[in-house]
Amino acid sequence: MVPTDILSRLGRVSCVINPLSGSTPADAADLIRAKLAGLPDEARLHVAGDSNLPVLVEDALADDPDTLIVWGGDGTIACALSHAGMTGPAILPLPGGTMNMLPTRALGGDHDWETLMDAALKGGRVRPMPCGEIVGGPRFFVAAMLGDMTRFTQSREALREGKLMEAAEIVHDSSALSLRSNLHWKVPGEAERKSTAVTVNINPDTPGKLEIASVDPEGLLGLAKIGIEMLVDGWRNAEDVDLLLADGIEVSNSDKDRISLTLDGELREIASPVQFQRVDAAVKIFVPDLSA
Repeated sequence: MVPTDILSRLGRVSCVINPLSGSTPADAADLIRAKLAGLPDEARLHVAGDSNLPVLVEDALADDPDTLIVWGGDGTIACALSHAGMTGPAILPLPGGTMNMLPTRALGGDHDWETLMDAALKGGRVRPMPCGEIVGGPRFFVAAMLGDMTRFTQSREALREGKLMEAAEIVHDSSALSLRSNLHWKVPGEAERKSTAVTVNINPDTPGKLEIASVDPEGLLGLAKIGIEMLVDGWRNAEDVDLLLADGIEVSNSDKDRISLTLDGELREIASPVQFQRVDAAVKIFVPDLSA
């Protein structure tokens, strides 16, 4: 798909709303319904509750809308992006989670839901968004991080839910803090390397290439140093982070037959080895015109 500078309208709209996400208000459905009341065709709303989220997304796609508005956290938005693909409607992601990495990346900035909706009603541009994918498996749209350190994600979620003892147990767990270089990874044309953690990033400015960052700190003090460098100067400029571009990457765990990883912040375990590749045009994004 070639990006267009022609201003588009929302057209027929369906919505997936997850009020269970971190910052999505409980009355989100009413708020969206009021915003969309002036459209020629009544918008169809699908609100998450006890129902299975992928099924809810498929129901919304079955409405055959021109635009699918998704209001929720990164997990909800990633589900919609993965199911829609390039053959589905344009997706307008609204931030309603804790980190909101996906709407920020997809729309090119950090904006509140109401600003985005008001602008979208005036028009926007439909543009393709790249993704990474595990070969034969799920997709991700910002980054995948591999290694035992990803278990800290569980600690963050436990703290957010008020489970203090569970969070402490996770942080104290030896596998999260051992910092062993147990990841073996290889990119085409390069020798195999070892690292404590590997990140596979989808940089919109490097078409056709995955951005691979490897971290191998010498103990917890080294890890703290890397963390400070990332905060001060950004992770791409951190002294102890090795960065390269590659067509693909294969990663294996030398200690066990499964790898702990996060896809856009969502923790998973997948059989080792795991291969990654990039898809340059993975899904269509409705980008509201914020120039006014």
